[in-house]
Amino acid sequence: MKTPINKRNLFLIPMIAFALITTQAKSQSSLPIHVGLKGGGNFTSLSLNYGDLKNKFAAGYSAGAFTRVDFSKLYIQGELLYSHKSSKVESDQLGSQKTSWNSIDVPVTIGYKILKSDQLSVRVFGGGVYSYILNDKARILQEVKESFKKFDKSNIGYVAGVGVDLGKITLDLSAQGSLTKMSSDFKSRPLTFQATVGFMIF
Repeated sequence: MKTPINKRNLFLIPMIAFALITTQAKSQSSLPIHVGLKGGGNFTSLSLNYGDLKNKFAAGYSAGAFTRVDFSKLYIQGELLYSHKSSKVESDQLGSQKTSWNSIDVPVTIGYKILKSDQLSVRVFGGGVYSYILNDKARILQEVKESFKKFDKSNIGYVAGVGVDLGKITLDLSAQGSLTKMSSDFKSRPLTFQATVGFMIF
């Protein structure tokens, strides 16, 4: 009975932290603060290690908001994203099937602007990401279906990428990996490649 409550609390922590960071950042008028919306597509592989299963990337999407605090060429960015991720799993005997899941992702990254001007910036960034799985729609091989019910809802990972700012438009290409296993039965550490477009409201 206590486990679901604890997991809900873990889900609320990053959301509250993101709201506090945004509010505090906006109050610091001496620093350039940017708040915006972003969305895009992703390709994910579950990286399963189970029997003769083979992993392939499948397409998904994400959308949400971000806050960025600039320190000259350095910046800190926090995001709150709703993500839909999919992955294909193949077996020589039973063919190919697809699984998908929805999650709340909270990346926090530190970036550096390699090129910086009033209307153009080229960036590199890296950091950590907390993910909370809202639900999973496993449609894979029968022998592993029960194990998918044991997915750990809370996961910690890393993210790294490059980005370009054109005025108020932001373009990001990133890779996101998992430091914790989604399921101890699978020893699965998902890998996601993502492309997003954002717009700075201010």
